[in-house]
Amino acid sequence: MQNIPENIQQELMQFQQLQSQYQIIVSQLQSLKLEINETEAALAELSKTENPVVYKSIGSILVKSEKADMLDDLNKKKESISIRITTIEKQEDRVKKKLEEMQKNLQKALGGQQTSS
Repeated sequence: MQNIPENIQQELMQFQQLQSQYQIIVSQLQSLKLEINETEAALAELSKTENPVVYKSIGSILVKSEKADMLDDLNKKKESISIRITTIEKQEDRVKKKLEEMQKNLQKALGGQQTSS
């Protein structure tokens, strides 16, 4: 690292920070996809029941609720998660493109460093 110019060292640090940010984004996306799958499964299960009264879990207790209210809540939750997924996917795409661009620039800069030494 000592033979590498200061500006390239700075860019390497930014690249590593962006990689960390990318990993966090991917993790968030996985969590949201898992959450939307669970919500869809709950909606499917709830749609099967004939009973107008259902129970939902709040913390460690079950609370009586109307099926229609629960369906409405789950659909709103699903819509909200879908919007968040779309937003994070766009963010992931932007960060990924920036990483690829930075990687090319760094490889070019480091390749030029080695030949000029």
